[in-house]
Amino acid sequence: MDAAIVTGAGGGIGTAVAHRLADDGWSLVVADRDPVALDRLVGELPATAVCEAVVGDVAEGDHHAVLVEAALDLGGLGLSVLNAGVVLPGLVWELPETQWDLHVRVNLWGVVHGVRAALPVMVDNGRGHVVAVASGAGLVAAPGLSAYTASKHAVVGLMESTHHELARVAPGVGVSVVCPGNIRTPMPVTSLAAAGIEDEQLSPVAEQVATTIRAGVDAGAEPATVADAIVDAVAERRFWVLPQPEVALGALDRVQRIVDGRPPVDLLG
Repeated sequence: MDAAIVTGAGGGIGTAVAHRLADDGWSLVVADRDPVALDRLVGELPATAVCEAVVGDVAEGDHHAVLVEAALDLGGLGLSVLNAGVVLPGLVWELPETQWDLHVRVNLWGVVHGVRAALPVMVDNGRGHVVAVASGAGLVAAPGLSAYTASKHAVVGLMESTHHELARVAPGVGVSVVCPGNIRTPMPVTSLAAAGIEDEQLSPVAEQVATTIRAGVDAGAEPATVADAIVDAVAERRFWVLPQPEVALGALDRVQRIVDGRPPVDLLG
């Protein structure tokens, strides 16, 4: 079996995906910015798992070239799950430009670089699959997450265009975009670490929104639900992956409001 790349593998959805793929017999190239988290993951995988761990920054194109080479060294590149991401709350005019930049570099460029590194190999081979983990925020919008929402909308659009391009050039290669709702992951904490933030300075309204959003994450579904949905979608060559039906209902309501000319709904009330 070919190897699979998983970025953001050090926690949450990435860890769950790595475990599921290892259980299914995939060789793995797992990547994360946190070497401690990567070591922990590798130690938790089955003893029979073939795994190469690579520490790096998904915002750098060279990092993805290393991941692809590692997969080829393990026998071939069959799957790339581009999962790494950050989320930092704040009102659009209050969020520092450095944090806007971090969202774009990690959430968008981390996918662009991954797609551009993997697809030439897959197109040449005539097979393979790239999965981009976006978010329900790629289909609907909530207050206080402007940078996150913008970057995830961009990922959804990127993967839709890529789907159409591959249908013309390499129909044997598939892509999927994953739009989960609330998932119980350490992403709020790891995002602060990625941004180098020890003490958030949020306005009262932004703080209230952030508290609501993080409570939703804490009460969210298990990451394994997303991992299982990804594996099923790859097997079925399905583009849209929405592990929670409420996300699809929210997207449907948004489209109906566009048709009707009504304003968007505030998802946080």
